[in-house]
Amino acid sequence: MKQSRLRTSLRACTFDGTAHAAMVGFGETYFPAFALALGASPFQVGLLATVPVLVGACFQIVTPRLAAKTGYKGWVVVSAILQSLTFIPIALSADQSDRSFWFLLGWVCLYWALALGLNPAWNVWMGRMIPALVRSRYFGRRNVPIQIMLFGSLVSGGLLLHYAPSLGLRVTAAFVVLFGCAAVSRMISVWYLTRQHMPLSGVMKPTRMAHVVRALPQQPYGRVIRLIVLMHASVHISAAYFTPFMLQELALSYAEFTVLNAATMVTRVLASSYWAEIARSFGNRRALQVAAVMLVPLAGLWVVSNNFTYLLVLQLFAGFAWSGFELMTVLSFFDTTDERTRARVLSLFTLFNGVGVVTASVIGGSVLRQFGSSGYTYIFLASSFLRLVVVLLFNSGAGNRRPGEHTFQNVFMRVIGFRPGQGPDLRPVVMDDPRHPPATS
Repeated sequence: MKQSRLRTSLRACTFDGTAHAAMVGFGETYFPAFALALGASPFQVGLLATVPVLVGACFQIVTPRLAAKTGYKGWVVVSAILQSLTFIPIALSADQSDRSFWFLLGWVCLYWALALGLNPAWNVWMGRMIPALVRSRYFGRRNVPIQIMLFGSLVSGGLLLHYAPSLGLRVTAAFVVLFGCAAVSRMISVWYLTRQHMPLSGVMKPTRMAHVVRALPQQPYGRVIRLIVLMHASVHISAAYFTPFMLQELALSYAEFTVLNAATMVTRVLASSYWAEIARSFGNRRALQVAAVMLVPLAGLWVVSNNFTYLLVLQLFAGFAWSGFELMTVLSFFDTTDERTRARVLSLFTLFNGVGVVTASVIGGSVLRQFGSSGYTYIFLASSFLRLVVVLLFNSGAGNRRPGEHTFQNVFMRVIGFRPGQGPDLRPVVMDDPRHPPATS
């Protein structure tokens, strides 16, 4: 009976993840492009790409306690339902005339608060439901249909936007269709969430957040947080304006815009096994350093040429570099934390990273407002320079593989979102191990 219930839950979990990926591909991927279609400025698009993520990062700090009181499964299901409903006012943003952007920004902030706010509860739920012995094989298989659906929905959405005029649709109407598909996809995901059971088993009590913060300057995870936050901040001086640069400055079609994003995604997926071999041979720290070096020139290379073939090759290279950097970042967090501190450290990192990303995007947007189109050259070159500075900080302490480092076989990843120009936004699945007794704090 228990085995049958587990099989039903695992199957439902796979369908849930696949439907969630469809929501990401049809929905949040196209939020920046939708804002541009409504007449938003590049500075406003930068705010839309970063401020909601910061709002979500702040909210997810307080959700674990709320979810524990209300019930983890119930918290996830209700949050997912509300997240689906946010697509209705998001789609209606087109009818808000001169205040359409701020109306859109408010609802996208709520969307991201719900998206990140349910993560801690979902992690606890999966930690209780999925036995440790089958997690690695299960998540490996689960990721295949998820990546396929993300790719399919992303490409389908781009083709609909591209051919909307020939189909007699206004572009904004095509966006409404996409957001409707995203909302339906999330509700399908909700139905499969309700099909999964919630075992009643104890989990390890995590370290208090105050203790994690006090130990930040001395602990190895503090150094990892500082370096990764600085790298992401240097990246988002320009990355937040990737969509307006492609669609407005380079005047790419929606089809070309989609092809470039899809190329990044495909490369990231295919490159994962290669980076696994690099990490296995040379260690996670060295692999992280190599990936960071590869990120340095990417922003500056965007101003070299507007030839589509050149941009496609550049995006393939970017996908490979980002695959290594983000996966090695996750492994670095696992290497420098234990089961009691990991969830708190990752929450703290998400908060600091959100602050850094928003600050950097405001700086980049201010340059664009001051210099106009020529500002893209300044922020792209500045981004590459600052990445180089951060990479030099990575040099100290990097070495060969050390005992106790984590590998891709024991770290599970989940698709949270999609960033134009970078590909899928992956977050680690941090699960408490119910085999451990509760710890005192």
